[in-house]
Amino acid sequence: MTRITTKQPAAEPSQEMTPAMPAASMLAIIARAASDPAVDVAKMQALLDMQERILAKQAEAEFNAALVRLADAMPRVRKNGRVELGGGKGYDFARWEDMDTVVRPHMRREGFTLSFDMEAREGGGAVVIGTLLHAGGHSRRASIPLGLDAGAGRNSLQAMGSTLSYGKRYCAEMLLNIVREGADNDGLPATNAQAAHLSAAQVEELHALMRETRTLEARFLSVMAPGLRSVADAPAADFPRLKNALLTKRAALAKRTQHTGEAA
Repeated sequence: MTRITTKQPAAEPSQEMTPAMPAASMLAIIARAASDPAVDVAKMQALLDMQERILAKQAEAEFNAALVRLADAMPRVRKNGRVELGGGKGYDFARWEDMDTVVRPHMRREGFTLSFDMEAREGGGAVVIGTLLHAGGHSRRASIPLGLDAGAGRNSLQAMGSTLSYGKRYCAEMLLNIVREGADNDGLPATNAQAAHLSAAQVEELHALMRETRTLEARFLSVMAPGLRSVADAPAADFPRLKNALLTKRAALAKRTQHTGEAA
């Protein structure tokens, strides 16, 4: 017998469909399962876990779509701040308050908000952590390790505040892909930005940490600063990052040694 089948044309998607429908459908299934005495606790928990994953994926999709729209609308931030070094020298920088004035209206329109936190960093300094939160529930974090900005005339509290302001700018740039107008020289005068290298004391401190952690300099630089042959050639601005990496390795080795001793 010959069987003849016909393929129905695919139905056009309803204009009423929304990204929330999968989660809503899952909620209806859970409601029916909850009223069914044949559904045990393990199956109910599996359904709840599935709903949580669906909601998380939906929130992430909404976050990404909003971030794409935000990136298209985000203007450049002008460097309105100025630090005078004397002798006619100085440099421009983007102040946090100027950056916030530019980005906040665009973030609000897309349902974003920024929050910041700061933690003490092993070996000195601090780690500034930025969190970009969307109204849908998804969030993304960025962090930057920094030495305390102990400038002339600042007490410890003021140095901490200056460090937080510096970290806010860089975390916001990482999370929102903000572009400043003018070349970024990490707060150094343009004529000295490329010439400033680690001091002899900083180089010796890094070498001491390498010896302590049995770190090969060439291998360390191939990961942390590709293209450099010696830490002495590293820019001064890289010192906190290089030191923090070695301190992290030292802490990990100490923890491993402790666990080995306890196991013995």
